[in-house]
Amino acid sequence: MQLENTGYSPVTLEREVCSLSVIKAEVFSTRVWGAPANLLAVFFDENHAALSGTDGYGSIRLVCNCYLPKDLCDYLHFNHKDYDDYLKDLKQEVASFYSLETQEIFMLSTGVSMDEVCYTLESGDKLWVCAWVTAGFKHNAMRIGVDKGAGLEVEGECQPCGTINIITATNAWLDSAALASSFVTVTEAKVVALQDLNIHSSFNPALQATGTGTDQIVAVSGRDFGCRYVGGHTRLGEMMARAVTSACRKALSIQLAKDPNYHSGGKE
Repeated sequence: MQLENTGYSPVTLEREVCSLSVIKAEVFSTRVWGAPANLLAVFFDENHAALSGTDGYGSIRLVCNCYLPKDLCDYLHFNHKDYDDYLKDLKQEVASFYSLETQEIFMLSTGVSMDEVCYTLESGDKLWVCAWVTAGFKHNAMRIGVDKGAGLEVEGECQPCGTINIITATNAWLDSAALASSFVTVTEAKVVALQDLNIHSSFNPALQATGTGTDQIVAVSGRDFGCRYVGGHTRLGEMMARAVTSACRKALSIQLAKDPNYHSGGKE
């Protein structure tokens, strides 16, 4: 497909993923430079503290997970375009829809359509945790620290890649340290799902994968009451891990269903 920088069409609501007292998650369709795309928008009733692996720490009301069609990914790679440039335009479009300032929005991007986003809610003992996950892993699942970090470009050719994006939200109030700690819990829970489904490294099939080389997390604090710890010994940590593991299993299973020979390296 020949792409032209024609900007974005207005976002159009496709479906609601979930609706809680303080959160609504919805999938929107759009067109990016002429290519059909969609995004998940997790909208909060008021500003919440949040930590993102791409946007850092901030006070936000919206987290978006944006699907990049392959044609757009190829165009950005081969023409050495900056992802941030096109995300700025899309962020402005979404900000206008929700009547927000752009600094109130965190953005993630992925090559996985939001038709495949998976959602899990865990609740109990006055606590609740939500997790939204998209997962692509076929081309760049890896065992961190063992597989070599060769980069996304090899000898001038852009390599296919996937990513596992995880968004979590809770009603518990988490300071910046607790939000950072939650990244440990979320990452461990993701690895559990990869182990449960026996996802192996794309580079060394003898090794189990711990993720892909482009995974990202956004963790959003609540406002109900403070929790200092988010590790596995806490009720909040247990619930967060259960929500993330469940959503990851669902999202990873969608991809496995597309390739029944994945575990045999694509061989019958």
